[in-house]
Amino acid sequence: GDGDDSNGDSHRHRDKHRHLGNKYVKQAKVIHNHPDNLTPDQIQQQKHHSKQRTTKLITTMARALLNPHQDYFKIGTLGSSVTAGHENCHYDSYQSQLERTLSPVFQPAGLTLSVQNAGEAGCGDSHENQVFCLAHNLSPDVDILHYSWTYSEHGGGQNARESLIRWGQQLPRRPMVHQLVARGMSNTCEGNSKDNVMLNNAYAAYGYNAFCIQTGLYFGGYDYDREIEKEGINRFGRQQVGDGYHETTRYGESEEDEARKKSLGIVFRNWHPGPLGFQMASDAFAYVYGMGVLMALDLIEKDMNAGLDPRDRWFVKSTADRDLQSAGGEYGEIDPIASFDTGDQNRLRNPNSTLGHLEPQLSLPPQTVDDMPEPLFCNPLYCSIPHPPSCLNYENPTFGVPGPTVRNQNSWTISHDDNDWTFGVGASDIAIFKRRNDDEWFKKCSHLDACGTIAASDSSQGELIFELPASNMTTGLIIVCGCCGNNVGETMFLKNENLEIKLNRKVLNKSKMDVYPNEKCVRLVKAFKEFDKSSDISKEDEMLMSFHLKKNANEVKISHLIFL
Repeated sequence: GDGDDSNGDSHRHRDKHRHLGNKYVKQAKVIHNHPDNLTPDQIQQQKHHSKQRTTKLITTMARALLNPHQDYFKIGTLGSSVTAGHENCHYDSYQSQLERTLSPVFQPAGLTLSVQNAGEAGCGDSHENQVFCLAHNLSPDVDILHYSWTYSEHGGGQNARESLIRWGQQLPRRPMVHQLVARGMSNTCEGNSKDNVMLNNAYAAYGYNAFCIQTGLYFGGYDYDREIEKEGINRFGRQQVGDGYHETTRYGESEEDEARKKSLGIVFRNWHPGPLGFQMASDAFAYVYGMGVLMALDLIEKDMNAGLDPRDRWFVKSTADRDLQSAGGEYGEIDPIASFDTGDQNRLRNPNSTLGHLEPQLSLPPQTVDDMPEPLFCNPLYCSIPHPPSCLNYENPTFGVPGPTVRNQNSWTISHDDNDWTFGVGASDIAIFKRRNDDEWFKKCSHLDACGTIAASDSSQGELIFELPASNMTTGLIIVCGCCGNNVGETMFLKNENLEIKLNRKVLNKSKMDVYPNEKCVRLVKAFKEFDKSSDISKEDEMLMSFHLKKNANEVKISHLIFL
């Protein structure tokens, strides 16, 4: 499942709660954001938060539609094996379904929808280290961020999610963060946790929200509890076909292969959703984003009919003469933010438009970390910074640009797991597509994720030297992660007497290091000495990090290098 499982069957015994058998789906005893538990003032505040989320949604869609230099609308997804789509073909993951469903909405605007699946599993990773790598794992110009580590959070995760929200606002398009929860209770999606409700409310203006597959199906009205009680059928049990509304996915309806059609109708393979469960997630996101496009178009049309430039609503021009804050509308006051700096040659997509003349420079309005709420869960030293963390991740896939670069690799070797098309695919689909023996379907089934490292086991392989972009180092945090497994950090780095780690040619004191943020990683430097009195590290114009084995030893495998 989430975090470190690479295939379903071999790890099924590890968590009895991941699939339900014939048990009832849990019902929350207290829903902290339910109107019955709120005062009238709190209910009004809740409505305000809902309005803020809608505003952010409309703004995201409008600025993409009006940006003449934006050719892609990008949704970046971070997560574990659920996000990767394991136990299914990659073709049946929620991202693949979402891309196929929603693409026709963006195509008339000249936009290609790209849903990037950066789910990674089997390498010991979790939400705790992967959120640091959002700008390498995903394109930094994503319009929307998805986060999904249902089974790794163990009732927590607010630290990682809050950090992701705050770091995301430092990306060029200031993407909203939407969390996908594979399960969920029968009567609420995360509302039973006071911490989650606090996070939802604090970051409503930035579009933060969550969707739970199981809860969404319950809210459709089907009486799953009666079916369990009267017929002994649990639609959320392992390999159950049909969700009570459908027996297979939409594209499964036209499938002539009955075995494949049945496979496409599975709601949960085990703890991993099946294609029909993923269709629920895909459709929920497609519906919300499609509505956002429609509401944005309504406001754009309203302005154009009034002879106004619709870009004044969301963009700041260097010579703008319109009161941006008064540019409200049918859906409430719209935050006039832009996601790009177009330069001087800005035109609308339609060259025949009366608004297609040259315009002054369009840009984002000023925003600093001081404009954001005070952190609730994350360390302000790490999450209140003017840019996202920098990361070099050797695992696959990555869609962005690495932060650190290799100055001298010497004889250290880079490698990735050589997975074939069956990796992460469920047994039923493997059998189906082996019978078809179709290379195109082998490609469609193939998952993107694979463990990767830069490694050495011999002193003769020399010193591995990384250059850290000093201009982006504000805090001084430096983290290294190992591969593969969820507890390699201590043995591979912290207690490895044969491994010498230097910063700017000075050997680092391992007694000042600790395992962080999870057990596959070690925090080499907590902060520069201006932030940490115990530190003797200062920022310099050039920051070089090196690793060297003093003699032949157990192999050192680096998967991530992270810094702030």
